Amino acid sequence: MKKSTLGTSTIAIAFFMLSVTFCNGQEKKESQKNTIDLVQARKEIVKKVKQFEDDVNNADSLAVANHYATDGTWGAIKGKDNLIFAWGKTARSIAKSNLKVRFTTNTVSSDGEFIFETGLFEFVEKDNSVKRQGKYLLVWKKEAGEWKVYRDLDL
Repeated sequence: MKKSTLGTSTIAIAFFMLSVTFCNGQEKKESQKNTIDLVQARKEIVKKVKQFEDDVNNADSLAVANHYATDGTWGAIKGKDNLIFAWGKTARSIAKSNLKVRFTTNTVSSDGEFIFETGLFEFVEKDNSVKRQGKYLLVWKKEAGEWKVYRDLDL
C-alpha cells in the first residue's frame, strides 16, 4: 500500500505559511512598539536642552543633575551626588569667568529605544562673542515617561 505524500506535503506547507505569518506579525509588533516620532522627539529634546542650559547658567547643580537618568553619566562621572558636585563646580567656574554656556542641537536620531543628539556647546561672553566651543553627544532614554540624559560626552 502506497502512502499519500500529497496530504503530508499540504500539511507541511500550511504549517510553514502559518509560521511565516505569525513571525511577520511579531516583527511588526516589535517594530511598532519601538517607533519614536523624531519630529516630536526633537521638539522635546530642544526644550530640555534649553532648560539644561538655563540650569547650568543659573549654577543650579541639583536641577542639572535631575536631567540625568538614575544610571546616567557625564563622561566618567556617575551617580547623582557626583553629578551634583561636578556640575556645581563647573557652573561656578563658568559664572566666575563671566561666561554663559549655550547649547545648540544639530541632529536627533533614534534606534527605537534611545534618542541620540549631537550638538554644539559654546562659552559666550556678555557681548555674545564665543570664547570656546566644542561638540557633544547626548544619549537620551525614557525614565518614568520622561526623556533623561543617559550618556553625556564631549566630542
